[in-house]
Amino acid sequence: MKQWICTVCGYIHIGEEPPQICPQCGAPKEKFVLQEGIKMAEPIRDMNTENTQNLLLSSAYAADVIIIGTGAAAFSAGVTAKSKGCSVIMLEKAGEIGGTTRRSGGGFWTPNNRYQRARGVREDREQTLKYMARYSYPHLYQPEGERYGVPENEFELMEAIVDHAAEMSEYLENAGVFELCEEINWTGKPQVDYQNHLPENQSIRGRGIYTKDENGKLGYGYVLVGHFIEWAKKYNIPILLNHEATRIRRDDRGRVIGVEAKNESGIISITAHKGVIFATGGFSHNPEMMLHYSRGPIFGGCSVPSNTGDFITMAGEIGAKIGNTGGAFRAQSVFENVLEHPDGSNNLFFIAGDSVLEVNRFGKRVMNEKRNYSDRGMAHFVWDPNRAEWTNMLLFLIYDSRTADFWQGYPPYPAGASEAPHVIRGNTLEELSDEIAKRLEKLKNHTGGFTLDENFAENMIRTVERFNDFAKNGKDDDFGRGDFAYDREWTTFPPTNPKAGKWPEDMEKNYTMHPIDGQGPYYCVIVSSGTLDTNGGPVINKNGQVLNVRGEVIEGLYGAGNCIASPTANAYWGPGSTIGPAMTFGYLAARHIAGS
Repeated sequence: MKQWICTVCGYIHIGEEPPQICPQCGAPKEKFVLQEGIKMAEPIRDMNTENTQNLLLSSAYAADVIIIGTGAAAFSAGVTAKSKGCSVIMLEKAGEIGGTTRRSGGGFWTPNNRYQRARGVREDREQTLKYMARYSYPHLYQPEGERYGVPENEFELMEAIVDHAAEMSEYLENAGVFELCEEINWTGKPQVDYQNHLPENQSIRGRGIYTKDENGKLGYGYVLVGHFIEWAKKYNIPILLNHEATRIRRDDRGRVIGVEAKNESGIISITAHKGVIFATGGFSHNPEMMLHYSRGPIFGGCSVPSNTGDFITMAGEIGAKIGNTGGAFRAQSVFENVLEHPDGSNNLFFIAGDSVLEVNRFGKRVMNEKRNYSDRGMAHFVWDPNRAEWTNMLLFLIYDSRTADFWQGYPPYPAGASEAPHVIRGNTLEELSDEIAKRLEKLKNHTGGFTLDENFAENMIRTVERFNDFAKNGKDDDFGRGDFAYDREWTTFPPTNPKAGKWPEDMEKNYTMHPIDGQGPYYCVIVSSGTLDTNGGPVINKNGQVLNVRGEVIEGLYGAGNCIASPTANAYWGPGSTIGPAMTFGYLAARHIAGS
C-alpha cells in the first residue's frame, strides 16, 4: 500500500489513492503527495571496521558518533559528521524517519544567507542580534546594555546562529544534500520576519530559505527529509528504526560513551567513540511534563507522537542543567480536531480570509488575528484573578459564508462544503451563540466546564459591528490588523477557491479585513492554544555541548533541536525559526566532535 501525506497538516493516509478530503484538516485531495523513502537503512556493525555483520544479530553497536533522532537537527549532524570523516549511526524511536520535520513547512531561518547577499543585502550583525534579543527576552532587553541585557550563555547561542546558520546551509548544499531556494510570496517579494515592524528588525526580508523539490520548486518538510534520506542512503549511514534510547552511558570519568536503547529484541548497548548527539524533539506528547512545565493550558500540537521528552529524563539522570521548560514554538489548534485526532497536526497556522475574527468567552476580540501563529498561541494564557480561570483558554473563530467559500480547503475551512464536525453553524449571530453554548456543554468534560459569559451574544454582535466599521474605514483602531507587512503578506493571501473572483477588490485598502455579511449563515470554530513542539530541555553551549547543573560541560554529550533549551526562548523570529537553529546546532555539534 502507498503512503500519502497531507501537505497542509501532516496527516498520513495509507492506500492506493489519497482521500478526497483530509479527515483531519479538511484539505482537498490535491494537497496530498506520495511519500517515498527508505524505512530502514542496512545496519552495519562497528563502523570503524570492515565487519558488516547485521547489527540485529548482536547486542553491541559502535560508531564515532551516535545520533538520536532523524529530524532536521539529527540529519544536519549526521551529514556533517559523516562528511568530516566520522562513522555515524542514527537511532529513531518511531517506525518511520523524519520526526516532526516531516510535518513542517521545511524552511530554516538563516540570517545573511546567500540569496540576501545576492540582492545586495548585508545584514548588520549587531542589529540582527538586537532583534533576536528584543523578541526573545523583552523583559531583559537593554538596547545599549552589555549583550543587550541577555545572559552570557543565551547570548552566545544567538551569536552562533547569526554567525553559522548561513555557513551551515551552504555546507549541506555543497555536500550534495539539497539545492537551496528562497521563498517569494504572493506579492512578488521575499518574505518578512514575524515581527518585521520592530525597529530592531529593520524590515529585513528573505531570512527564511528552503530546499527545492524534484521539480525545482520550494519544498516542504517532507521534501527536506527526503533529501536527507537519499544522502544517508548514498553514503551508508545506518538508520535504525524502532530503537528507543533509554539511558546515557558514561565511563568512570563521567564522559558520555554511548547509550542504551530498546528494540523489539530487548535492551542493546551502543558505543560512541567520539560523542552522542540528541535531537529527539520536545515533550508535547508527555502529559505529565505538559502539565507541570507548560505556562498555560495546551491542547494538541504538530509534533509526532514519539516526542515525549526522553532527553530531559536521560540527561537529568546524569546531572544536566534543564532550561526553558515553559517554552514552546506555538500555534493555535482546532480544539475539536485535537480531541478527535490527538496524535495529528491540528494547528491553525494562519487565519485565512478577511471577513473573519476571533472573540473570547465575553464576545470580545483579544488580538490582531493576523499575527504569527506562535504569538497568537500565547494570547490564550490570560488569567482572571477574580474568577480564577483562564479567560482565553478557548477562543471562537467567527466567519461568514464568503470566507468559508473563498478560502475553502484551507484549515479550518472545509473543502467543498461549509460544514464539518468541528464547524458550528447558525443562521443568525444570536443562533450561532446558542449553538456555541450547546457545543461547549457537550465538551465540558474536556474543558473544565468552560462556558460563555451570559452577555456573549450581545457583545459578539457589537464586536462584529465594530469590526465591520473598521473594515469599511480600512483601519483597525483596536489591534492594528493590517498595519504591518506581515499581516498583509503572510497571513492574508488570495482565495484558495479559483471561482472566488477578483481579490482583493483594492490593493490600496486594508484588505486584511472585509465586513462580515449582514445576512447569515455564520460559522464558528473553537480554537485553543497548541504547540508546534515544546522547546525546553538540557542547556547547551555554543558548541552544542550539554552543560551540567553547575554550568560545566558534560564531555561527549551534545544536543540540538526541540529537545534542548532553545536559543529562541518563546520567540519565533521568522520563517523556519524551529528548523534553522536546530540544523545550525546539529552542524556545530558534529563539527565540534569531528575536531574542526
